[in-house]
Amino acid sequence: MDLILYPLPAIVGRVIKFKQIFMKKIILFNLLFVASFCFSQQIHVKYLRVLSSFTTTHEDLYIKNNQVLSVQDSIITNNKLTDSWTLGVNLDNGKKPSKQYFVSDLNNEPERNFFFTSSVDSREFFIYDKVPKPDWKIEEDQTKTIAGYKCVKATAIFRGSKVIAYFTKDLPYSAGPFKFYGLPGLILDIRAENKDYEIWKAEWVDADDKKEIVFKPKFLKREKISLKDYVEAKEAHMNKIFAKVADAMPKNNFKTTIITNQRFTVEQKYEWETDPKTK
Repeated sequence: MDLILYPLPAIVGRVIKFKQIFMKKIILFNLLFVASFCFSQQIHVKYLRVLSSFTTTHEDLYIKNNQVLSVQDSIITNNKLTDSWTLGVNLDNGKKPSKQYFVSDLNNEPERNFFFTSSVDSREFFIYDKVPKPDWKIEEDQTKTIAGYKCVKATAIFRGSKVIAYFTKDLPYSAGPFKFYGLPGLILDIRAENKDYEIWKAEWVDADDKKEIVFKPKFLKREKISLKDYVEAKEAHMNKIFAKVADAMPKNNFKTTIITNQRFTVEQKYEWETDPKTK
């Protein structure tokens, strides 16, 4: 058998190259392990949501294995942002407010599918909504601490409203309350600019939540409807309420004008109202 002798520099070079390849594989394995562990944990964020100057609710956000579920509640609570007691107001024939569910998945697409529940005039709906990713402007030098996490400021136009968000890179999930998403971290605070309502602020974060959550509820008893049809039904119902208010007002020399089709929400303009292709 012939014995092949390599020069010493060649042997050293092969050893160094082998170590480099080996270290790269170890680093990649560790990154994959950490990412897998991180995304296998269930995240739970409780937000205080300010609906109006006199109405607050809470919203619970859950994330696990790329699945996202957000649940809005309607309760009597002490408004910690204004230090006053508030009571949720419901105009649906005196019916007790019900929880609202927002179902989605994490992805990097320019649009994200949301399925959410709501009711109009005692009709219960399960609504499909395709939400475009906001064009976020991140300000790395603007930071604050929220629920123990360092957060970075970002701004965007979300369906006709300018919103200001603070997100944390320590929780690498492109998600947030309601239908907000698209940042390289979890949104812990978001609000409509220059308003004392339409605010979501995280009160606490549980990065290892153990609660059993059904991330894909079916809502089989609810009527399936498109977002456009839901918005039209909701605004028609609200206009009826405004008309009743106008009729109940005393008839005198003062002229009363009731503005219809008002949207008391952060969603002020939808895609079919700005893009002729979506009509």
